[in-house]
Amino acid sequence: MRAALFLALLTGLGLGVSACGSSAPATKSTRAKGTAGVLPTAIVPVSRDALSLGPLQTSGIFVVLAGNTSSKGVFSYDLATHKEVGSFSVSNVATSVTELPSGVIAVGLGGGSFGAVDLYSGSGQQIASIPVADPVRALAVGGNGATIFVLMGTGNTRAVAVLDATTHLASTTIPVATNTVAIASSLHDQELYGLDANGFVSVYATSTGQRIGSFVIGHSGIDLVMAPSGTEIYALKGTGGIRNVAIVNLATERDVRAVPAPAGSVSIQPGLAGHHLLELASPSSSSNVQELPVS
Repeated sequence: MRAALFLALLTGLGLGVSACGSSAPATKSTRAKGTAGVLPTAIVPVSRDALSLGPLQTSGIFVVLAGNTSSKGVFSYDLATHKEVGSFSVSNVATSVTELPSGVIAVGLGGGSFGAVDLYSGSGQQIASIPVADPVRALAVGGNGATIFVLMGTGNTRAVAVLDATTHLASTTIPVATNTVAIASSLHDQELYGLDANGFVSVYATSTGQRIGSFVIGHSGIDLVMAPSGTEIYALKGTGGIRNVAIVNLATERDVRAVPAPAGSVSIQPGLAGHHLLELASPSSSSNVQELPVS
């Protein structure tokens, strides 16, 4: 009965299981082993027009940024009960959201030529607003839990500001590839990974800002997150109605397998123990977060 129910849900939600293979020049990459037929272990309906997904917290709560140009908010959900447990309004130029282990919620802003990162308590009280040089495109929490990596840029420039969430100051800025769409940090914040729209991942030393390596995960990169173990990285990719997540071994810089993703997926986050992956799907009619096994 449960399998039949999930199959019916997946039919309505348009879960794509086709893998997006590599199409880039020869690099350290192989086609990931597919996982067709994998069913989600949970499907949580979330606010329509969802844009960005925050990390799953030890409490089982995750946050989602959703809305349109006239109104946006941050919504909290309980993965176990599938229920909304809180919300608050944010700027209508908000572009991305993340949450620190301390419970501080960071919201990136990207209006016109300016950018900022607004910090909020879990109840929605604004703590600080930190200006950055350009519109914010993505956020990532560092492995130490107190650093926020801020991908920012205009049409032809990209850089990552490294913010201290305690002092509210930027310690450095790292130039990255001009078509970078997502970033992730190593567990000890020694390396920064940047995924570009063509599916290439560049590796930067955070201490020097220098590019120290690269590998490819396929094509049409969308989002990137570090696995809890720090030995793998997850890359959401795809185009049109087809999405999947490449699981990449960082020691070999090769795809080891692929996890299906719903049509319209825009953001991913790892589960707490690394056995599951949360995927935010935001097609035109509705939005939901699906939990799928990765091991």
